[in-house]
Amino acid sequence: MKSTLQARNFLKLISKHLPDMLWAKDLEGNYLYANESICKNLLMAKTNEVIGKNDIYFATRERDKHQSNKQWHTFGELCFNSDYVVLEHMKPMIFEEYGNIKGQLVYLEVHKAPLYDSNGVLIGTIGSGRDITSQIMLEEANKKLAFYDQLTALPNRQKIILDISENNPCACVIFNIDEFKEINDFFGTENGDKILKDIASWFSKSNYETYRIDGDEFAILFYDDDCIKSIETKVKDILNLFEKEIFYIEEEKIQIAFSAGIAKVKYNLLTKADIAVHYAKEQKIKISTYKEDGNIEQKYKQNIAMATAIREALNDKRIICHYQPILDQRTGKIYKYETLVRMLTKEGEIIPPIEFLEISKKTKLYPYITREVLHQACNTFKDRKENFSINLSIDDIKDTNIVNEIIKTIIETKTASRITFEILESEEIENYQEVRNFTKRIKEIGSKIAVDDFGTGYSNFEHILKLNIDYIKIDGSLIKGMENNKKNKIIVETIVDFAKKIGSKTIAEFVYNEASYLISKEIGIDFLQGFYIGKPSENLLEWLFRLI
Repeated sequence: MKSTLQARNFLKLISKHLPDMLWAKDLEGNYLYANESICKNLLMAKTNEVIGKNDIYFATRERDKHQSNKQWHTFGELCFNSDYVVLEHMKPMIFEEYGNIKGQLVYLEVHKAPLYDSNGVLIGTIGSGRDITSQIMLEEANKKLAFYDQLTALPNRQKIILDISENNPCACVIFNIDEFKEINDFFGTENGDKILKDIASWFSKSNYETYRIDGDEFAILFYDDDCIKSIETKVKDILNLFEKEIFYIEEEKIQIAFSAGIAKVKYNLLTKADIAVHYAKEQKIKISTYKEDGNIEQKYKQNIAMATAIREALNDKRIICHYQPILDQRTGKIYKYETLVRMLTKEGEIIPPIEFLEISKKTKLYPYITREVLHQACNTFKDRKENFSINLSIDDIKDTNIVNEIIKTIIETKTASRITFEILESEEIENYQEVRNFTKRIKEIGSKIAVDDFGTGYSNFEHILKLNIDYIKIDGSLIKGMENNKKNKIIVETIVDFAKKIGSKTIAEFVYNEASYLISKEIGIDFLQGFYIGKPSENLLEWLFRLI
């Protein structure tokens, strides 16, 4: 008897001090027992007043004390039926229950089981509860970090992937902001972020749940099995409405336009919508619809394959240099060589730059090619006396690491005085200050600068003056057409006259036959380059051109 009393007292002591909530209820949901934790933290009651009463009683009592806030205490009402669920299944069960306590949302992990008396007769339920609010809130916060964009608060790429896999939408549309890089460059990234938030706000007001899946890309999923024409019409309506919208950066009015890619397929929905929008961007059209029988996907597979091939070629030292001679037409001697990049397949076949350079730029591999060409060319000519040239893109000039490596390499190889760096005029230089800074550094150590492809597109004579150019390379399309096109000849004569007046030398590209050679000499172009002079080769040709 004494041991029984001691055991009861011990259990009572444990129940009193245990932080978890403990209780027992009869078959009607009225309390048979409640420990101090549940009385204090949930029922707002004393232990001696809970017997025979239910959760509704205490929830109502608490709300009556705070009538201005109907949501002050709702916990017992929201999860009352879980007792009946346990009795229905007649087995222990676990629930995640929630509701307001003192105006604050609280989550409990609740364990419940059927309760039997000493004779094995079912008399109710027994339960325990533990506050997991902090854990739930942390999970929600992590979920928000994982599945929601921090800038716009829109669901992100991970969320759309999850929704596609779980909900099986029939179509996806991706909207890509046109010229968003220019907005960032002109107004700054802070204002660019503001525009993105404004766009997100605009989409949020639409009838579509919108995702931000990339820096300048948003997406919408369609669940109604509409035909592709219907979806295209809806997308056109969205674009038309959006392009009427005016955005502001401080007092400046900004209009935003989108390119859109649509995919209505069963598999790889997001990938194919992505392919469609990139195709729209490339083709400069507003809307592109992915078609299974088209060649869009095949093109992108080829691009991926080429990117892989470029990486492998860089690793295997299969990016090589060919050198094309440039003739001094007055002496008939080879004046210098232009360095031209080639890529070798594993079988040794030559791949021309037109097939891999653009892809290398898009895949961020171009700087590695520049480094390889720089090192190969400088080491080829370091123990020779000939002059040589290397082509640089505007991205190379803007890349501080590349510029520093250029200067370091040409100083170490002692080739500074014999190297010319060619800049493509057709790239439409936007920031001439960057180019001026580069040319200044290069010319200070004795190197020269040439502008390539001059005479077509955006040719700016004023900028040429500012850059202090040593050579002007006249675009090959003008040289090729001089024989039969008087206008081409006039343009070339104008460029040559201009170059002489500012003290720059001229180089004719694409001298492909005797006629183009003779007319280039006649006009007075200083140097000649083309297949008629010599083809690009791994081997340097040391010969005198036969004078005509």
